[in-house]
Amino acid sequence: MKQIYLFFILILVNDAYTQKFTWVKIDEINLPKTCEYWEVDGLGNYYFMEQQQIAKHNAKGLILYQMSSKKQGEISQLIQINALKMIVFSETQQQICILDNTLTTNGNCFPFENIGLQNVKLVCNSNRPNLIWLYNEYNAGLHLFDFVNNKIIQSVTNLISIVGLENVQQIIEIESNLYVLDSKGKVIVFDLFMNQKYSFNITGNYIYKGEKTFCTLETSKLNIFTLSGEPLHTIDLPIESTDLVVISNQYYFQNKNKIINFELKRD
Repeated sequence: MKQIYLFFILILVNDAYTQKFTWVKIDEINLPKTCEYWEVDGLGNYYFMEQQQIAKHNAKGLILYQMSSKKQGEISQLIQINALKMIVFSETQQQICILDNTLTTNGNCFPFENIGLQNVKLVCNSNRPNLIWLYNEYNAGLHLFDFVNNKIIQSVTNLISIVGLENVQQIIEIESNLYVLDSKGKVIVFDLFMNQKYSFNITGNYIYKGEKTFCTLETSKLNIFTLSGEPLHTIDLPIESTDLVVISNQYYFQNKNKIINFELKRD
């Protein structure tokens, strides 16, 4: 019986590696000439940041809203919470500001010094309402922060000594797990109570959330992994790309002065 199970497992693994994929182009949009940062939300709207301005465009490129980001400081990240709420993080100002879907500031900005953090480097959203993850470089600490009630829910510090992470590059929550990636490609996965689950190494310096998978971008390849870090597919890119945003099965590639949207289909 074990031999039969092994036979079927080998068939499934072989099928995963031999599946073929096709890139189907959906549309493209021009980047503003001096764009410093861009993002896409779950509804297909684009956000462009240039010269201390944030502009929101629809999927066809029509500008919907814009605002000055001077109050928010130099923008490091735009974090999508939901269709009606977005967080602006400024590393230099060490604060977050909450914007609604019209890019209007929702209340006052929140400085991290109010919760005793001095050097927050990274922010990411959580699947749970009102919560975000913070990585504080000063104490190599992860903190789960309730931005509505302005308090830290739970923390773990000194990740360098505990799990050997150095120079953390990214934090991202996927399917009720928090993935922490360092500059050497080491990934430590924590559950939502900050217990370490497993670790692995990847190529690439950024993780993109897929549909029950994650992927990394190389010069001409897209690498897709299981949530436990096992390689699934390596797929040739449809175009050369320097940046990527993944929304479900929509892949937004930056190619020079354009963002080109593709859907990935299995043959």
